[in-house]
Amino acid sequence: MSEEDTYVRAKLTEINGAIERLTQMLNRMIEVISAITEVQENTSELTQAVNANTERLDGLIQMVNNLELGTPVASASKPSIAERGAVSNLQSVLDTLETQVREGVIASDLAQRINESAEILEGKGASGSLVVKMQRWTRILRTYGRVDTISPTDIAKLRADIKEWSKELSKMR
Repeated sequence: MSEEDTYVRAKLTEINGAIERLTQMLNRMIEVISAITEVQENTSELTQAVNANTERLDGLIQMVNNLELGTPVASASKPSIAERGAVSNLQSVLDTLETQVREGVIASDLAQRINESAEILEGKGASGSLVVKMQRWTRILRTYGRVDTISPTDIAKLRADIKEWSKELSKMR
């Protein structure tokens, strides 16, 4: 074999190695692009779920606002049907908040919903302490950034508080 043949073989081996490295790099790039696409799809699905929840909550809040319920009258007898209906409507507001927490809503959106719910409950005759507790959560959630998700510990505490709020409302029945 001549020197030229040896030189050509060495260059071909070098080119072959470069092609293999390039192929590996392209495969990694394809994997990264696939992962990015998957994240974008998941983000899109999450955004759609949040928007759907927001629309449902807006509808419920509008329904509660449109109800013309008087404040419950304190009496020694059983609560009237209207009073029990008012408490049931208040309970549905809390149930909607629980759904929002369970499905993972953005902190700033949830703060707004809790604030609106507190105002509705206050207008419909809920106890002042319940409204104050809800407004406290509004302030806590507003400490998060605009698009931050809620920390797991805060979610757990909020769920516990929503259960307490439900108990308070059931006492009004």
